[in-house]
Amino acid sequence: MECRTDMPSVTLPCHQTMLRGVGVGRHGVNTNVFHPLVRPVPSLIDAARQRGLRTGSFYNWEQLRDLSDPGSLDVSHYCHAVDTAEGDQRVAETAVEHLERLDPGFAFVYFGHLDHVGHRDGWMSANYLDAIANADLCIGRLVEAQEGAGRLASTVVLVTSDHGGHERVHGTEMDEDMLVPWVLWGAGIRRGHAIEEQVELRDTCTTLAHILGVAPAPEWEGRVITQALAEPE
Repeated sequence: MECRTDMPSVTLPCHQTMLRGVGVGRHGVNTNVFHPLVRPVPSLIDAARQRGLRTGSFYNWEQLRDLSDPGSLDVSHYCHAVDTAEGDQRVAETAVEHLERLDPGFAFVYFGHLDHVGHRDGWMSANYLDAIANADLCIGRLVEAQEGAGRLASTVVLVTSDHGGHERVHGTEMDEDMLVPWVLWGAGIRRGHAIEEQVELRDTCTTLAHILGVAPAPEWEGRVITQALAEPE
């Protein structure tokens, strides 16, 4: 529950860190405006696609269109609805619809209403907690769909966040902004185990690549969080 994100603790830079396995100092995206990397670093989506896996991305914050190279996604769907709980629900239902048909090896799903409510009403306000509950229902909908499709036994879910927040802002080095949950669940994951080592957001890319059987890119700086993985039987 104390994964350390990157600085500046804002959305697009931290998502680049999450999916490219390197920090802001390496990928160079330090605002919510994307620019091509001077020294390219493949994202997890790129690496998964090159491995031959089908990939999908579903989100309701349009700037997240630049988390992979053109051509790396089999399906990409932007829902223009970040200001309501129904917007996150629409992302979930859209993802379910495509996942049932596509059966991707890797899918990125983003629910942006939490951030909207944090800026409007404050992090950890009553409305923010309601938005967390709504996001939890959305995640549950994705898991239920995998179960209904008979894929749950081979599914791994990672729930995390790009940043935290305090009052109605984020972007600082305060723990409230920098510490986020990082929760793995599913096939091959240790059950009921609290990770003791320090997890960093860049470890997301490398750990998921390991789980997917995707070779790590030489540029990636993240570690595989082996403590989260179950011992082979």
